[in-house]
Amino acid sequence: MRPIDSDQFDVFRTQFESQSPRHLRRFLDYGKRLKRGDAADEFFQWLGKILLDDQVYDLAEQSLAFEIAAAERIVELWGALEAAKPVHLFVPDPLDRLVIYFGILDEHASWEQRAAFWRLLAERYAKHWQWIEDICRARDEISVEFSSTSGGRLFAEYSDRLRQSEPSLGLVESATRQDLAEIERQVERDAAAIISLEADLEFAEDRAQRAHARLKKQDEEIQRLRRQVAEERENGEKLRSERRTRISTQRQSNQSQKDLEHLRREYVKLDARLQDMAKRLAQSEQLRMQGSGQWDLGAIRQLSLLQLLGVEGASLNAEELGQIRRRFASALHPDRARGLPEWATALFAEIMGIVNEACDRAR
Repeated sequence: MRPIDSDQFDVFRTQFESQSPRHLRRFLDYGKRLKRGDAADEFFQWLGKILLDDQVYDLAEQSLAFEIAAAERIVELWGALEAAKPVHLFVPDPLDRLVIYFGILDEHASWEQRAAFWRLLAERYAKHWQWIEDICRARDEISVEFSSTSGGRLFAEYSDRLRQSEPSLGLVESATRQDLAEIERQVERDAAAIISLEADLEFAEDRAQRAHARLKKQDEEIQRLRRQVAEERENGEKLRSERRTRISTQRQSNQSQKDLEHLRREYVKLDARLQDMAKRLAQSEQLRMQGSGQWDLGAIRQLSLLQLLGVEGASLNAEELGQIRRRFASALHPDRARGLPEWATALFAEIMGIVNEACDRAR
């Protein structure tokens, strides 16, 4: 029987670790066979055949058959394992169920060492340990021992085959009293180191908590300052908006004041002209009533504005109109007719009124 190569062994080990007691009970109706108390010898031969013939049966079936066979072998050793006092072990890694089975079944190891693995199986794989214990109770009335059957011998050969594939299987080292004393001293040193580390850790955690509290306080202060800055910015924006509104309102008020002042001046000028016109009209009317006014100024009134004012074809503005008005006034103002007859004063006033009317229309 040739050894299993490393890839096949890895597949076998993975499949073996994934098997549950439910899978094992269903394989070959093993659970039902135990309840019925069927002949064990025939079933043991069948297990050996599965382990032997790797051309017909795959590694999944062989792993199931191997664990059932290992359980049957452990059942034979149950009493001795219970009576032995377990020792401390140095076990190889990885410590999976396959390694524990090989530790229990290693005939070169002492019963104390094998019992240590048996207890380890109960601690780490309680369901499998309970399953084997159930097998032990079911096998109390069966006299056939698994190791004495052909299936048991084939199981031993298959175990050797697995050991050849993985030499670390079944290697066990027990601890002597001297080793245990050294281990205990090392454990004490490690415990003291752990206590020191815990104290350092506690101190570091305290410092970390304080630092965290400071950071939290600083973060709260930063948030407060950010809110304050945001409020200041909002207030500043409000102040700037109010200032812009105030400046705009002030400018509008100043402009309105200027416009009002301009209107007031224009009103004063217009009122003065109206009063002057009313005075001249009154004088003209008085002269007409007295019969002293014999002239007709209709032709002058029919002239165009530009012909009347003497600047035909020119574009007149307020300043130019003011200059024209002053030129006419320098010649026709009633003050200029002082010492002349009343008709001259009335005529000058009438003509000056026509000029003023023309200037007013030209505005």
